[in-house]
Amino acid sequence: MKWPVLMTLLGAFAFGSAQESKRTNEPPIPFPRKGKYGYRDNAGEFVIAPQFDYAGEFSEELAVVGLGKFPATKWGYIDRTGKVVIPAQFDGAHDFSEGMAAVGIGGKLGYIDRTGKLLVPPQFDEAHKFSSGRARVRIIREGYGYINKTGERVVPLQP
Repeated sequence: MKWPVLMTLLGAFAFGSAQESKRTNEPPIPFPRKGKYGYRDNAGEFVIAPQFDYAGEFSEELAVVGLGKFPATKWGYIDRTGKVVIPAQFDGAHDFSEGMAAVGIGGKLGYIDRTGKLLVPPQFDEAHKFSSGRARVRIIREGYGYINKTGERVVPLQP
């Protein structure tokens, strides 16, 4: 296949994909500009101006964003319009899954809900996403186990 034909086919594919993404209302994607992150839509236009020091992809309609340079970064969450939903107050933050996200406070991880309310106090050294109502967690000296959404250990920690 010759180069111009291949480029035409790739262009048609890319255009079709962008149109499909707009129809399915894909979330904007983090993109850097001049040392800050903003979010672009599938057409490449900034829909959230670059203003964050770090930016994650959207999960459950929220994206984790960081303000301040490492190691003093504070983490929070924005919605698809760029509105701060949960202020940058955490030492670390993970994506949402099943309505909860692991966040770092004082060197330990706990879980918040989509309003920022702390549901499981920080006590873990590792905290993973929820799946089927459970999340894998670890306390270094005790081992790995699973908790439910109230923080109850449904599979005891084991080395």
